[in-house]
Amino acid sequence: MTFKEYIATRRAADTPAGDFTEDARRDCDLPDVTSWEELRRYIERKVGRPVRDAVVAAAREVWQDYWRTLSKR
Repeated sequence: MTFKEYIATRRAADTPAGDFTEDARRDCDLPDVTSWEELRRYIERKVGRPVRDAVVAAAREVWQDYWRTLSKR
């Protein structure tokens, strides 16, 4: 399962991680990243400074959930 496939199937709760999930689904430019570093760099280029830290933290939570899901397979 790729990260984009995971995002497409992930439940988007009313949390910062859920907000990131919804935003990522709508982001046509989101690359199908293969590492946390790739995703973090993409976010840092795309998101404005005032909210960047919060978005990175939410994305990190989603990325960690993605890796936990992969490890169960």
